[in-house]
Amino acid sequence: MNRQISSVFYLLLTAFVLRADDPVFKSDVALSRVDAQVVDRDGRAVGGLQVRDFILRVDGKVRPIKNFDSENMPIDILLLLDVSGSMRPHVEKMAEAAKLALNVLAEHDRLAIMVFDTFTRERLPFTNNRTEVTSELRHLVRGESFNGGTRITSAMISAAQYVQKHARPDARRAIVILTDDETQDAENEPKVETALSHAGAVLSFLQAPYDPETLSSGTGPVPIPGSTPNGGIHWPTGGGWPGGGGIPGGGTISTPMDPDHTAGTASIANDSGGDTMSINDAAALENTLSRLRQRYALHFYMPEDAIAQAQHSIRVDLSTEARIRYPEADVHARRIFMGGKNETSGATVVTHQTAISDPIPGEGDISQPGQKHKHAAVNEDTLGPAGSTASPPSTNN
Repeated sequence: MNRQISSVFYLLLTAFVLRADDPVFKSDVALSRVDAQVVDRDGRAVGGLQVRDFILRVDGKVRPIKNFDSENMPIDILLLLDVSGSMRPHVEKMAEAAKLALNVLAEHDRLAIMVFDTFTRERLPFTNNRTEVTSELRHLVRGESFNGGTRITSAMISAAQYVQKHARPDARRAIVILTDDETQDAENEPKVETALSHAGAVLSFLQAPYDPETLSSGTGPVPIPGSTPNGGIHWPTGGGWPGGGGIPGGGTISTPMDPDHTAGTASIANDSGGDTMSINDAAALENTLSRLRQRYALHFYMPEDAIAQAQHSIRVDLSTEARIRYPEADVHARRIFMGGKNETSGATVVTHQTAISDPIPGEGDISQPGQKHKHAAVNEDTLGPAGSTASPPSTNN
């Protein structure tokens, strides 16, 4: 009997010791992610980096990177194409470049196509079938009328909502917009950026040259509010830009484009972490997709004593060795807020990798998983206070 009691006690003690050594998994609320892109001094995206090439700081203190994803992380990209009066040759140019450009994407990446003029409509849902994408681009060149006005702000918001609804939760998300940035609706950068934040999406801008002569020669009828057969949204024109109201009793009106009004697309793209490139560059689409593909996801736990705080300084730098390999590179990083059902994202922070100096005391003793002990690099650049803080985005529309 005593032997049986001793055996039971031994088993319980062994189980307790083994359980004490089990890893402790913290709440998802404490888990956060930073999406980062590294661009060399010539503006090319840097691929092939490893976890040991990054130093991540929260409120000035180095934090270990618990998980690291690079090019293997899938991406969902929505192509948002302006099909208003002057855009046909530029959409044709994109369609011609697509077959080669799509080769930079991975097999598990997906694309969707949405077009807009005064309202948006889906042309192709998310798919990883490259033939479907190139075929639909050719079809829409022939099938769209390419006349009428343009409502870019509304289109960007609709695109962000589409991505939020249809993109995979485990994929990075991006919108590539092709437009000349001249719009009839009111510029509203904060609202567009909020929609992109809720979608967790980057906006990249392929900029077409503005052609006022083409626009002034044809101001086609503008549809009124209401549903469309293919699920698009009609936006009211009212009395032209800005805003305006609907038309009592329905009908259509002709509204000229305001040639002096932009949607602020380049600024929105920059704030989201995306790029602006001229569609006249033959490699613009390929370079844009390549940059979107070559991004990194750095997962880390917030300090326990800092979880309740609303704002934190989140900064990503290259390690000393990586900065020697890529001098004067820029690191574009933005924090993804993972608490709750839907992810949101903060503002993009850009750090310019210049001086390599002595480590800050106390920071050299924290190594990333899979790397040897090393000292953290210090990069005190001209990043201002506003640029160094990533705070949770507003939920106000």
